[in-house]
Amino acid sequence: MKNYQLSVNDLIIEAAFEEENIKTIFFPLLKKWTKLQKEKDQRIFVYLAAPPGCGKTTLAVFLERLSRNFPEYTPLQAIGLDGFHYEQAYLNQHDLELDGKSVSMKDFKGHPATFNVPLLLEKIKAARYEDNKWPIYSRRLHDVVHEQLQLTEKIILLEGNYLLLNEDPWDQLQKYCSDRVFLYTDAAELAERLIQRKVLGGLPYEKAQAFYEKSDKRNVERLLKSPPPAETTLYIKDGIFYLE
Repeated sequence: MKNYQLSVNDLIIEAAFEEENIKTIFFPLLKKWTKLQKEKDQRIFVYLAAPPGCGKTTLAVFLERLSRNFPEYTPLQAIGLDGFHYEQAYLNQHDLELDGKSVSMKDFKGHPATFNVPLLLEKIKAARYEDNKWPIYSRRLHDVVHEQLQLTEKIILLEGNYLLLNEDPWDQLQKYCSDRVFLYTDAAELAERLIQRKVLGGLPYEKAQAFYEKSDKRNVERLLKSPPPAETTLYIKDGIFYLE
């Protein structure tokens, strides 16, 4: 394992990656995407999907770094799905159907229904031909800020939980994707990661665990129960990636 300093969600973190994974999995993916982009001769999108807590954002940032450090690969730009949450004001005023009950969206932020998929589709369609600006999610404001992130590269690695969901309206995204990667790990490991994430954010352990049971667990199980179709599926265990 080798440690790398990465900027993830405006925080500098240390992430460890196995050199063998870089040679046998990550470099071949970059080579594949470089070839796809050159063949299409326009901007392409690659989707990286995973249950919450898998480390998909860290992986996406690392792949971006690798692509920029080796000239044989076309540089990619890693972008997260969080900027496509509905604004907090919208969530405060709208409900979603859950287990036959109407519940407030604000209490289930991160559920597929809390994302503005039509706006995402609009941005992807336009980005194939122009360097448009995308929204971001501000951790300081805990809200969406529009027209903030300038697209610059010919390969966009878009990462998010639900990009490969085979249900309306998410399934409409597939026609604009050149390649798909799904990342997963064991549910028990994800549970502890997600609880600790809330603890680090200031919640007592009991409240963090309750939030997991109420919201995150539902989203994890939704994705692990029926893994979505992908050209590449990766299983991660103890920081090591395995091709499935």
